[in-house]
Amino acid sequence: MADEAFCPLTRGDRDKPRQIGFIAKRPVPIAVPQIHAKRPAATDRHVRQNEEALECGSASIVILSLFHHPPLQGIEKMEPLAADAVSLSTLGTRRTRAGVLSSDPAVWARALPADEGNSNDDDDDDDGSFHSTPPLPPVPRTKQAAVLAAAFVAISLTIGYNQSYGVFQEYYLSEKQDILLADSSPQTALLAFVGTLGAGLTWAGSIFVNPLLSRIDHDAYVRQQQGTGSQTSRQSLSSRLVTVVGVGLMAGGFLLASFVSRVWQLLLTQGLLYGIGSSMLYFPLLGPAPEYFSQHRGTAMGLMLAGGGMGSIILSPVLRVLLSGVGGRWTLRIVAAAYLVVGMPVAWSVPRSRFPVVATADGNGQQRALRRRTHVSATLLATPTFLLSAATALCQSAGAQLPLTFIPSYSVALGLTAGTGATLLSVANMINAVARVATGYAGDRFGRLNVLAASLSGSAVAVGALWGMSVRSSASAEQEQASQLWIAFIVLYSVAAGGYYALFPATIADVFGIRSYASVNGFIYFVRGCGTMVGSPIGGVLLGSGSKDYADMVAWDGALLVSSALFMGGVRWADAVRRGWAWRA
Repeated sequence: MADEAFCPLTRGDRDKPRQIGFIAKRPVPIAVPQIHAKRPAATDRHVRQNEEALECGSASIVILSLFHHPPLQGIEKMEPLAADAVSLSTLGTRRTRAGVLSSDPAVWARALPADEGNSNDDDDDDDGSFHSTPPLPPVPRTKQAAVLAAAFVAISLTIGYNQSYGVFQEYYLSEKQDILLADSSPQTALLAFVGTLGAGLTWAGSIFVNPLLSRIDHDAYVRQQQGTGSQTSRQSLSSRLVTVVGVGLMAGGFLLASFVSRVWQLLLTQGLLYGIGSSMLYFPLLGPAPEYFSQHRGTAMGLMLAGGGMGSIILSPVLRVLLSGVGGRWTLRIVAAAYLVVGMPVAWSVPRSRFPVVATADGNGQQRALRRRTHVSATLLATPTFLLSAATALCQSAGAQLPLTFIPSYSVALGLTAGTGATLLSVANMINAVARVATGYAGDRFGRLNVLAASLSGSAVAVGALWGMSVRSSASAEQEQASQLWIAFIVLYSVAAGGYYALFPATIADVFGIRSYASVNGFIYFVRGCGTMVGSPIGGVLLGSGSKDYADMVAWDGALLVSSALFMGGVRWADAVRRGWAWRA
């Protein structure tokens, strides 16, 4: 019990809810609740001490409010905060707003403040706003496993194919291809752009997929609140609709590509149409995934994103066998049918976001539903951490896809067979898949930003040293040494490159807060998509049509990856300045 000499409030004053602010740039109102529910003595004592400390002004920071005040938010049921809802190790030193825990997202969503939605005052958000992380109810392990499995398969179908496109590219450039007309004279750069267009749109599509999901989810939520919809209809009308259409577009792109005869037609079908569809499958499944994990988020994301490597491990040899056996047209038709069979169940099992909408009281005290934020506020956009993160994503995505795109063709340039090139691509993706899980675990243990910076540095060293030395040895007619250096590069690069894919989504949640994950992740992936669509085509131009001189392209790739490592070091520094230095970050 606080000393009355230091607490001038009367007993009657204490029984009234009071508005108290955080010690921050801009105070954030929170309510000290009246306690009506019966609780264990220990819990009651802690709550009393918290209330008295707040009333007397002796508490400088409030982590979470244990109980919510019903009259202020219109919530009839008060529920205690589960101790494992959000781990303090996940929250770090970031401030969090007072919240309420409930197993029903519609209940606790109403407790979220107004400035987290797509309101008109986004520019006024303070530092604590876009880094805040509210408590979430615990998730059963079976649900976590279902989310992980669905995301794994979705990433296998999207990123796995993107990493296997090099098999198609090598086939289109060969004399045995049966799709493109002989007079079309396809160039390496243009054919490389077919794959990078699809891969780029997989990520850049976040710029329209996330707002679409938010709008549909908001409309369904409003109908549910008005009694004209249900939880099931809301789920059916939002994520499932988007993902099912996405799978249809992907399969349609492959099917239509089997009837084309020009490169520009491949760009529209196997590139554009597939890319839009893959984005509509990728983000609804991957976007909500970090919200279902807390302590082991890095490991979970590593397991999900390992689906990209696993998908490529399966697709690369299968595509090689099909292209050699039944030709390009029937290969594309078989792939289209397989995507419908495998993709539709995954599209139907898409998880619901745990931050579906934001609801707040208007000036008349009535509840008003706001759409979930899907854009980045101007305040956050101007922060060094965000700008450096975007620069890292741009350079990494532009450089990371180049080796995977040209593994088959460079292997043939070294004198290896096309089958060996496809096998090396499968090996690269197999190592990459294992590395994603391993680096995700290492990030949880040693700090995700630390491991991510080391991963990007390793990628830059692998390209500049091993691939560059292989190119120089090849130019000197030392083919055996060049091949050995090339295989060593594939192993080292696959290990190092896996870290970015596994850890960057988790670091977004760590650095910017889980509440801002959807908006920041969507923008960062848009930047990554733009980088992907730039890196490989420029590399193809530097390589030229039918050229075997890879020196200029390797120099371009190395410069991009070195830049990404330097920018990542800047992110680590800016985050340490904002939150305080800690070796494990």
